[in-house]
Amino acid sequence: MSQIFLVGFTGMATWEAVLYILCGLGIFLYGINMMGGSLKSLAGNKMSIIIEKTTNTPLKGMLVGFIVTMLTQSASGTSALAVSLVAAGLMTFPQALGILLGANIGGTILTIILAAFSNLKIMPIVSVILVFIGASMVFFFKKKKIKQLGSVVLGFGFIFLGLSFIDMSFKTILSDYNEMIVKMFEGVSKVPVLGVLIGTIFTFIVQSSSATIGIVQSLYSSALSTGTEVISLSGALAIMLGANIGTTITAFLASLGSSKSAKKVATANILIKFFGVLVFTIAFSGYLWLITKLNNAFKWEYNEMIIAIAHLLFNIVNSFVFLFLLNPLTKICNLIIKGDDESDIEKQLSDYTLIKKSPALALDFVGKAINYMADLALNYFKLAYEYSFENNPSCIEKAEAYEHEINGLDKKTHDYLIKLTEAEIDKDNTNLVSKYLDTIKDLERIGDHCTNLVGFFSERYEANVLLSKEGIEDLSKMYEKLNEMVESAVYGIKNWDKDVARIVIIDEEDVDSMEEIYRKRHIERLTKGICTVSNLDYYVDILSNLERIGDHTHNIANNVINDDYCQGEVYNH
Repeated sequence: MSQIFLVGFTGMATWEAVLYILCGLGIFLYGINMMGGSLKSLAGNKMSIIIEKTTNTPLKGMLVGFIVTMLTQSASGTSALAVSLVAAGLMTFPQALGILLGANIGGTILTIILAAFSNLKIMPIVSVILVFIGASMVFFFKKKKIKQLGSVVLGFGFIFLGLSFIDMSFKTILSDYNEMIVKMFEGVSKVPVLGVLIGTIFTFIVQSSSATIGIVQSLYSSALSTGTEVISLSGALAIMLGANIGTTITAFLASLGSSKSAKKVATANILIKFFGVLVFTIAFSGYLWLITKLNNAFKWEYNEMIIAIAHLLFNIVNSFVFLFLLNPLTKICNLIIKGDDESDIEKQLSDYTLIKKSPALALDFVGKAINYMADLALNYFKLAYEYSFENNPSCIEKAEAYEHEINGLDKKTHDYLIKLTEAEIDKDNTNLVSKYLDTIKDLERIGDHCTNLVGFFSERYEANVLLSKEGIEDLSKMYEKLNEMVESAVYGIKNWDKDVARIVIIDEEDVDSMEEIYRKRHIERLTKGICTVSNLDYYVDILSNLERIGDHTHNIANNVINDDYCQGEVYNH
């Protein structure tokens, strides 16, 4: 069957063969991207959610990383996703290390599959069949799941088709320039470091270790058809090792502009591969001896499978060794990337990468950002509470910092949520986006009222306008009630606790009554001369701002209680 496929490649000029190799490489890379992306879409967001939720230990993370990479056939893609999750604060640095180790092993499966099909001599015809079936499923079926499954099949077909193009074109070039190519690879066979360097550079460029190793497998096995060894087992292993370093570029690029934790993940990924390859290169003669023994035991003669097995063996040994070296690795990464592991929320809200990879996880990240914003609003309220009864000048500077950060988060989170609406999200998540948009607006308005309160009391202190004893008592009671409400509202947001949210709804009615009663009492004190009439009194305005803070906590609680988004009373004072 493969001979039939080869007919179209015989007699072509060298420049045509080179073009076919480039075309085959493009088809191969596109196939990997299509298959991995389609598998992720087929699984919905479950795959990404599993990564986040089931990696509480390095060993579990390693298992999850292996399974996910085995399914998507993209170790670099899994590593880049781990970087994104850490950058978004959805995964810790130690958790991500386990993912990386598992991804390294999972990324070897494709080379084993390619070798198996190549040995059966059916890769060309299988590629054509898979492309036909996949394309038919994509174009002739309306169901989304079938189309996605068709894209997986089509992607697999493209992987085989691209590699077949490369394999057949190489055979044409080898037949014309066999002696020259053999001499070119002699240096790689004699100097393993040169092979490692070539493998690293080529994989840096194509960003796929599977592509590099697939080409090496074709070159190694070509001896069976040409009768001449193009590249020795030694040279093939050296280039394969270099490909393992080159594949780290994807995660590294994903970490640029991200948090320090994300940079640490990318750094760890590079260190794991680099030190592993370094040790195997130093002990290359022993590694080559072991692989040669295995090759002889299976009686494989220039069989692509031995390269795949060598690749698998390297990654298994390397990953399990580093599983016991995670603490030293963490310390090294902390020395290289100095600073704490907390992500910069505002910075990450400007990065929409996670939305493209997993809208559900991006929404989960927004939830964490809103929790952070809620904590800021609560702390700001407590600061305003403190400043209302004690003239502490340092509160002014802190208030400005809170106001600036809350306003910044409000804008960034709003823009992030709007961007999320452009992604494919289901009805429940669309409902949640709407709730989140209302919640950040209410949190921002709480911050605005706290700013007003600090401003009112700042002017009172400067003018030495003091509160009366009765005024202090009334204000203290209102603040105390509101403090409970804001704390409950924040707790309700973080835990989606409906029972706590219902308490906020009830308490809000008390705050409305307090505002009305205390305003009347203040007017009575003014008429009786207990309080001095002044343009800087602001007491009624203070009560009004407190009452409006109650309104916004009421809105937040409503969003927690109502399962379906229903915009009730919204207070935009």
